[in-house]
Amino acid sequence: MGAVALESAGRATAAGGLAESPLGAVAKGALAGFAGTLALSVALKGAQWLARRGGAAGTRQPGGADEGAGIGAGEALAGGQVRPPFLDQSTELFAQKVATGLFGVSLAGDTRRATGVALHFVYGGCWGAVYGLIQASLHLPPAPHGLLYGLVVWLVGPVTLVPAMGIMPPPQRQGAREALLVAGFHVAYGFALGLTFDAFTRPGRRR
Repeated sequence: MGAVALESAGRATAAGGLAESPLGAVAKGALAGFAGTLALSVALKGAQWLARRGGAAGTRQPGGADEGAGIGAGEALAGGQVRPPFLDQSTELFAQKVATGLFGVSLAGDTRRATGVALHFVYGGCWGAVYGLIQASLHLPPAPHGLLYGLVVWLVGPVTLVPAMGIMPPPQRQGAREALLVAGFHVAYGFALGLTFDAFTRPGRRR
């Protein structure tokens, strides 16, 4: 019986290609999360280019005209400045909130932008690590699982936590078009995450 069970497990592993240790799943999930974050960032930049070309409002970066001066403590704590499709600014504002709350300082524009990019990828990588553990355990179809997971990230972040921190307005105050745009960015993140993790865990790629 034991031999039969081992043989069946071996066939399932060869077919599914997802026999991962927890650490391996976390590492590959984090890398796939970086890829998903990159896909989201590309989508953001494209939407921002279209918005600026169309003369859309809300293109001002946090911190006003003098980017080198950073964001003042009062402005950072007031929040609510970031609107779609300029979501990359939300991580900049979060970095300044932390700097203001913990150290009482304003970050220079270049420092704020670099910190925001780093936080964006760390955040995406953390979500990817969790995805890796889930997918390595459940072996769900990667494309639909990734799409659904992206919606979960959207519900936890832009719908719940980010508005609670005063960084951006909640979906009901964004308008239907903006809310759908934000959801679409996160669906793109989840889709890229799922496909990348699947590529990392296919039998031909494991050593």
